[in-house]
Amino acid sequence: MNERLELISGEESLTLDSDDGQETLSQATDVFRYIDSNFKRWRCDMAAPATEKTVVRVYEMVRDSTFEELFGGFGMTLDALTLTQSQIKQFVKHYGDWLKKDGNGTFFLFKAGNEFFVAAAYFFSDGRLGVRVRSLSLERAFRARKRHRLVIKSS
Repeated sequence: MNERLELISGEESLTLDSDDGQETLSQATDVFRYIDSNFKRWRCDMAAPATEKTVVRVYEMVRDSTFEELFGGFGMTLDALTLTQSQIKQFVKHYGDWLKKDGNGTFFLFKAGNEFFVAAAYFFSDGRLGVRVRSLSLERAFRARKRHRLVIKSS
């Protein structure tokens, strides 16, 4: 278990449908009011392979941590934790109640080519959604008091 996170979805079944992987977050204007231009600038707005039904879990931060500490603390390869951008969009559409409120982000790990990125979905004060992209290697430590969330594949 990752000591930096607390599982908050428990035994609740959060299942994403099979998906062709072709949607990217930079195209998700039907879901997000704001989409970070870095998805295109960093060339991480790539389609992914098709996926089968996928069970995910939601965690909340309990210790100040970087992305690498958060996602690296599961004792699994990062590839085993990633979602496709299509799956991230699907989660946001179907499980919006699990997204962190109050301007704080919900983080999703994804891969584009050989690089890992983190998509951060967040609510504006008026309730609309935005999504940013950051490199997994970002050295910033996120504060546990903000209770950011992570969504990853269930093992």
